[in-house]
Amino acid sequence: MFKSPLLAIRPFRNLWLGQAVSQFGDSFYFVVFMFMVKKLTGSIAMVGYVGALETIPFLVLSPYAGVLADRIDRKKIMLGSDILSGAFLILFSLCLLQNAHPANWLFLLVPGALSCVRCFFMPAKSASIPSLVPADMMLKANALSATTANFMPLIGLAMTGSLMAIMYALAPNGFFFAAVVVNAFSFFVSAYFIALLPAIMPDRKDAHETHPLTDFKDGIRYVKSRHDLVVLIILLTVFRLMVSPFFVVFIAANESWFGGKPQTLAWLEFSFFAGMIVGSYAVGKTKPKRPMLWFCYGLLTVGAGVAAMAFSPVPAVFIVWNTICGLAVPAADIPINTYLQISVPDAFRGRVGSAINMIATGVMPIGLTMSGVLVAEFGLVAAFLVMGLGMMGACLIGFADPKFRNVEMPLPAEAV
Repeated sequence: MFKSPLLAIRPFRNLWLGQAVSQFGDSFYFVVFMFMVKKLTGSIAMVGYVGALETIPFLVLSPYAGVLADRIDRKKIMLGSDILSGAFLILFSLCLLQNAHPANWLFLLVPGALSCVRCFFMPAKSASIPSLVPADMMLKANALSATTANFMPLIGLAMTGSLMAIMYALAPNGFFFAAVVVNAFSFFVSAYFIALLPAIMPDRKDAHETHPLTDFKDGIRYVKSRHDLVVLIILLTVFRLMVSPFFVVFIAANESWFGGKPQTLAWLEFSFFAGMIVGSYAVGKTKPKRPMLWFCYGLLTVGAGVAAMAFSPVPAVFIVWNTICGLAVPAADIPINTYLQISVPDAFRGRVGSAINMIATGVMPIGLTMSGVLVAEFGLVAAFLVMGLGMMGACLIGFADPKFRNVEMPLPAEAV
C-alpha cells in the first residue's frame, strides 16, 4: 500500500496523508461518541436521535456544498472544513473537562455542527481526485484511499479495544475526553497537509457569471438527464433507509448480547474494517467492466451478512458476518466512485456528488429515529432481519433494469 506509484504524485500524497491522519482520529471517536451517548444518557433512542441529527445537515446543506465545490477552489473548502471541525471538537473537549455529564442537548449539537462543515468537505474531495491523478490511475487512487480509510480505523479501533479500554476501566471520563482531543488534533494535521495542495479550481469559465440557484438547477437537470444516475439514486435511497438503523442496533446488540463493553464493540468494528482493507486492496487489482453490477452484487452481499447477524448472538460468529460485509463494501463503492469520476464532467462533479448524497441521505433520519423503537418493540432478531432483507431488496432495483446493470466503465481516454 505505501509503495504505490500514486504516492510519487506530491499533491495526491498530501491529500492522502491528511486523510489518513484524520481517519485515524475519526475511527475511534465515532464509536466512542455513540458509546458515550448510550452510557451518559442511558437511552438507546438517544443514540438514534444523534445519528439522525448527523445526517440532517447533509440533506439541507448538500445542494449548496455541491454548487460551491463547482464554483471555487476546492482546496479552500477542504481546508476550512478541517479547521472548523477541529475547533468544534476542542470546544466540546473543554465542555467535557468542565462537566463530565453534559446536558443532552450538547450530544445533539456537536455531531450536528460537525456534519454542517463536513458535508462541504466530501464533494470537494471527491471532485478533486481527478485533478490530482491521471485518468488511468483513478481506480487505483480510489482503492488506495479506501484501503487507507479502513487501515487507519483498524489502528484506532485496536487502541479502543486495548489501551483505551484500560483507560475506560480506570477513568471513563478521561477515556471520553481523550478520544475527542485526539480527533480534534487529527483534523488540524489534515488541515496542514491540505494547505500544501495547489489550488484545485473547477474546470468551468462561467462559475461567477451564474447565480448559485441556477447552478443547483443545472446540476439537477444534468442528473435527471442520465438514466444511470437516476436509478443509482433510487437504489441508494432504499438501501440507506434500510442500513440507517444499523449502528443503533449494533450498540443495542453489544449491550444485550456481548456485555456492553467498549472493547467488545471496538473489536467487532475492527473485523469490519479488516474486511474493508482486504476488499479495497483486492478491488484495486481488478479492472471492473460493469460498475453497476459490482455495486449491486456488493450491496447484496452486505444485506445477506446483516440478515445473518440476526442469528449470531455469539461474538465469533458475529465477527465472521461483519468481516464478510467489510469485504463486500469496497466491491460496491470503488468501481462506482471511479465510474462517476470518469463519466461526469469536472464542472458537474461537485453537484452530482452532493445530489446523490442529499437525496439518498435524506431518508436516513427516518431510519435512525425509528431504530430505537424497532429494537424495543420487535427485538434484535427482527431488527437485523428487517435491515438485511431490505438491503437485499434494494439491490433488485438495479438487477431489474437492464440499461442500468449493463453500463460499462469508460476507458481513460473517454474521461470527460
